[in-house]
Amino acid sequence: MATVVMHKDFQADLKLDGSLKKNAWDLLRKLSSSADSSGLNLKIPQGAIDRRVRVARVNDNFRAVLFAAGTLDEATYVLVAIKPHDLAYQYASTLKMQVNPMNGVFEVLKSADAAPVAEPPAAAPSTVESEPLRLPFQPGELIALGITERIAHRAVEVRDDDELQRICVDAPSWQGSALLDLAFGASLEDVRRTYTALGSETDRGTAHEFGRGEPDAEQLRESLRRPGSQMDFVVFSDDEHMRRILEGDFEAWRVFLHPEQRSVAYHPGWKGSFRITGGAGTGKTIVGMHRAVFLARRSDVRVLVTTFTRNLAEELKRQLAQLAEPEVLARIDVRGVDQLASEVLLRAKDRRTTLRGNDERHYWQRVLDRVDLNEADRQLLTPDFLSREYVQVILGHGVRNRDEYLKVSRPGRRVRLNRLQRARIWSAVEEFERQLSLDDKTTFGKTVVEAAEIVADQRTLDTHRYDHVVVDEAQDLSPAHWRLLRGVVPVGPDDLFICEDAHQRIYGDRVVLSRYGIETRGRSRKLTLNYRTTSEVLKFATGILGDEKFLDLDEEPDSVERYRSLLRGWFPVRRGFRNDTEEQRFIVQQIAEWRAEPGEPGEIAVLARTRTVRDRFARALRESDIPAVIVEDGDASTRRDAVQVATMNRAKGVEYRRVAVVAVDERTVPNDFVLGQSAPEEQDDVRQRERCLFYVACTRPRDQLLVTWVGTPSPFLPEARAEE
Repeated sequence: MATVVMHKDFQADLKLDGSLKKNAWDLLRKLSSSADSSGLNLKIPQGAIDRRVRVARVNDNFRAVLFAAGTLDEATYVLVAIKPHDLAYQYASTLKMQVNPMNGVFEVLKSADAAPVAEPPAAAPSTVESEPLRLPFQPGELIALGITERIAHRAVEVRDDDELQRICVDAPSWQGSALLDLAFGASLEDVRRTYTALGSETDRGTAHEFGRGEPDAEQLRESLRRPGSQMDFVVFSDDEHMRRILEGDFEAWRVFLHPEQRSVAYHPGWKGSFRITGGAGTGKTIVGMHRAVFLARRSDVRVLVTTFTRNLAEELKRQLAQLAEPEVLARIDVRGVDQLASEVLLRAKDRRTTLRGNDERHYWQRVLDRVDLNEADRQLLTPDFLSREYVQVILGHGVRNRDEYLKVSRPGRRVRLNRLQRARIWSAVEEFERQLSLDDKTTFGKTVVEAAEIVADQRTLDTHRYDHVVVDEAQDLSPAHWRLLRGVVPVGPDDLFICEDAHQRIYGDRVVLSRYGIETRGRSRKLTLNYRTTSEVLKFATGILGDEKFLDLDEEPDSVERYRSLLRGWFPVRRGFRNDTEEQRFIVQQIAEWRAEPGEPGEIAVLARTRTVRDRFARALRESDIPAVIVEDGDASTRRDAVQVATMNRAKGVEYRRVAVVAVDERTVPNDFVLGQSAPEEQDDVRQRERCLFYVACTRPRDQLLVTWVGTPSPFLPEARAEE
């Protein structure tokens, strides 16, 4: 059988026109089952600069561009693109396939990049001569890394970020990413190690020296194992692997991992827990999914993949189904962390009804109405304050009585309490739990604590015990959640793989892992390259965070420094209005224009801070005959035929092509009601969570972002850049 290799542009072409998938599948099956190309009717385009390039029929109107390499005994087919008939022949004639002679990375180059440079090109006149060079290297140093001559000579002359980014976008993926790394402070040796070094000692020990001649089959296989090669190419292992990639709807960045992502996802193993951090769109989640599959491929293991909400868990389950074969998936359980706790209690024959957020708040208010408090305490002890104190301190630290609560440390809680206040709070807690017991109800927080106690007592060895646990959106988990997760997996190698971003913490107070028996110091990695969001949207979103200070789960500072993107696109649009009617009319008009462009309606979203605003915009769209679906909390709807309308919270972990974030005024973002429910000492933390929520909303789009408001805009809105 032949080896079939796919370039990420081939997958991108299939995503643009899904009707070609069946025909592409037929072509790939023929290629993989052919001992040679004689019966495939592959055409050589006229004027081709590479004699190995071919064009193959997909259907009457489309052709595949590919390379035929190797020998009759060991044929390799590299699929590069699918294009309309005439364009496919033109495109094929400009391509050259090579193993980079400097580093062994497999590449497909366009004719301009493939041609040698006789003389360095004259530098274009610069309007920023006073700016320093973005890449303070000599062309020869970059060429020695494997950067093509033409790109190297252009890059060392650049003084402008936008021009450097244009060069990076036009370059082969690994070269563009390497140049961007160098511009952000990486050394030449860092780049060489990241993109060109083979991963295993076995590979390194048998590595070939690559010259400019045509590689043999073994050299080709080795080249495709290089980290830089795997950014653009995937080698199909069998028909099932081929089917999952072709039928899936992954973005390319979910399949073709960056070397930094791959080195973490496929690391042979750590001595304990490992933590990966990074901003929105840097690929933390997909690294976690690849890691789960890697661990589950070991025999006789059970892997738990968990996250903060059930709807996110459903999305993770969908992603895993496209990454792993059925026998591997059978070894992976995917659960929201509260869902996991409920299952533990259900197995323990506990059938109490769990209160939802607003219902729990009403219970706390009823308690406060019955407790004797002075005016100062009533200002402090709001339902929200008591709920957080209950979850973060009392449940989180396993406090069982009044004396323990009077002594317990309250890390992460801004409000200092004296003994008398603590005593009053404990009285409120006792009344709260008494009411729950009378009504045969419980809370999510209490459910998690009781589940943690059950697993700690080893009463669930048969059902809720795992060899490895992968945690997504870890920054939002409570102390009780961590006690539960620590209990379901024994301390040992690769026990917990934790994905977090302190800038997306929108629930609860900050947690420190070491307080719950989870140590990751010295075992962590930060991702800084954004694969989903354009550079323009990324700069807008990071501007929302301002000068806020953030700490990660190990109490280390977490910043957005060095966050970058290779993607270019439209600048975010910001627009203010005099009244709600004008804002709604504008949004309806904009959504109608977006729907008229290529793509599915379900890739468009309208996001709002509150349900009231969400519902108002959903009505406005429907009244204008624009199909719109309200995405509820816990809803895992994947409808693609209607515009998605959701709260900012519900958009967590989801991505869209185009996003309108609406009603971003000074009283809604941050939300006046939420601020009013918090104690003065907690205001800074609450405002930071509100800021993070706005950041989450504005990092959902891949292509376009629109932000609107009525009256005075939110103070979180970053200043407009001169070029916007």
